[in-house]
This record gives sequence, structure tokens and C-alpha cells, in this order.
Amino acid sequence: MGRRQSDQAVRGPQFARNLDWNLLKFFHEIANARSVTKAAQELNRKQPALSLALRRLEERLGVTLCHRGPTGFELTEEGRILAEHCREFAGAIREIPAKLSDLKSEIRGHLRVMLVSNLVAPALDEAIAAFHAKYPAVELIVEVAAWTEVVNSLIQHRIDVGISPSRVKRAELAYLHLFTEIHRPYCGRPHRLFGKSIADPEDLANEAFVLTGADEGDELTQFRLEHGFGRNIAGMSDHLEEAKRLAILGVGLCFLPEGYAQTDVEAGRLWPLIAGGDVPRNDIFIVTDPQSPEHIARDLFIAEIVERTQPVAESIDLINA
Repeated sequence: MGRRQSDQAVRGPQFARNLDWNLLKFFHEIANARSVTKAAQELNRKQPALSLALRRLEERLGVTLCHRGPTGFELTEEGRILAEHCREFAGAIREIPAKLSDLKSEIRGHLRVMLVSNLVAPALDEAIAAFHAKYPAVELIVEVAAWTEVVNSLIQHRIDVGISPSRVKRAELAYLHLFTEIHRPYCGRPHRLFGKSIADPEDLANEAFVLTGADEGDELTQFRLEHGFGRNIAGMSDHLEEAKRLAILGVGLCFLPEGYAQTDVEAGRLWPLIAGGDVPRNDIFIVTDPQSPEHIARDLFIAEIVERTQPVAESIDLINA
């Protein structure tokens, strides 16, 4: 076999892929220390382990990299060439943190986000905080609107990211599931039903309701109609915070997102009348337009959300795919 096959193995296209790069790291330390023993001490490893790594690298390359003996340690010509390359590798690796930091500082501009009102989504909050910490030069512009305006603004390229429910997913847009919003009917302390639990939703059919207008999702509308809620209307507001205010004051019952109402429930201002699982659920999506111009800040923001919303198992599947 000889030298020719060895040369082919070293020069072949699979060399870099198959090489254990840790062997280069160990050789770099050995060459700098001019001693396997000293390099082992620097790396806090056993000397035989480093000797074995050196031998494996020599076998992989098909050359002798150094001579060791009573006269001391000396690199061969091949060893000196490889040592120089290893120094270049090490220098490039040391520069990575600084270069990444420079990249972060270079990312600037505007990120326009439009979302439906009063979302309580810890994953979204964490993503915004992490994004700002990494890219402080990007100005975040956040607007609140009804879900229909969110979608229209995205299609017309007036915004970069939309966060809203979706009645019908449009083929030209991309949807990333953020979380599922649970809606329950609540009443305020002045209401005669405060503190009571309703087992059968039909028992609320004749009660007066405060409706939330344009921001009401399809699932909630369907649930109301199925059970006859809202035939008797006590009030209406397109603004969720004002609808909640009317409910707290006892004007009528109101369907509110569970997370949004939780603080008022804990404070004794609101009461959930249906505590079980037979309540409407609304999927909230991060919506983007794949056909819009390239936008690095938008893509980095979405990456922060994906990191916090996608299951660990899904990430593992992607890695193993």
C-alpha cells in the first residue's frame, strides 16, 4: 500500500470531514510546549492519552510529526508545517467571539411588529428581551390592531412581523404557532354570580354579556352561538381592556383570555364561571411574509421565538434528520 494510498487518503475530499479535529488541538499544544508531558499538564490530561492522540494523527496523515528521545523533542519538517497551520487555526478561533460581537453591533434599523391587544405570552416576552439584549441598535416599533388589520398590514408590507389568531391561513404567508389562548366567561364582584361555578354552559344563555367586537376569534364566536351567549348584550368594546373594565364593574359577563384575566382573578376583581375544559381555545401565530424583502433583524427575531416555542423533541428530530 504504501505512501500512495496514504497520500490519497490525506488529499481526498473526505479528509476534513473524517478528521478528528481534537487531534489538531492536541498537536498544537504539544508543538507549543515542545513536550508531550508539558502539553498534558497544560491540558490537564494524562500523558499516555496525548501520546496516543499524537500517534493517531500521524497515522491519519501518514507522516511522522516529531522525534522524541534522550536528545529532546524536535518537530519534523511535516510537523513544522502542520504546527504553523494549527497556529493559524487557533488564531482564527480566538477571533470568533469578537467577530460575532461586531456582527451584533452592526445589525441596526427598524423591526415593525403588529399584534392583537393584551397578549400574555411569556415566550414572546422572553424573545423580545433576548433580541434587544443581543441587538440593541435595532429599534422595535410595536403597534396594536385587530387581527384583520394585522394580516392586511403584513400583505401590504407595512409591518415585518404579525402576531395574531388566524381564521383562514393564507397560502402566501408563513405561520409559526406561538401559544394557545384559553377563553373563559368572567364576572365582576358586583355580579350576582360572583363566586359560583357553572357546570352547564347553557345555564348562562340568558345572562347579559359584554362582547369584544372585532377581536373576537372564530372559536369564541362559534362557542357563543352554540350556547346562545350574547343574545342579551349589556355592552361592547373592540378594546379588550375596556370590555374587562365593564365586566369588573358588574355590567355583564365577558369572555376574556385566561392569562390576561389571571391578575384580576387573583386580586378578587374577576371570577371564572366555567372552570373546566369546555371553553373555546384560540391559536395565536407569528405571521410573516416569505416573499417580502430580506430582513436580517426580522429573521433573528423569529429565531429567538422559535428557540422558545419549538419542543425539544422537534429540535432533536431536526438534528438527526
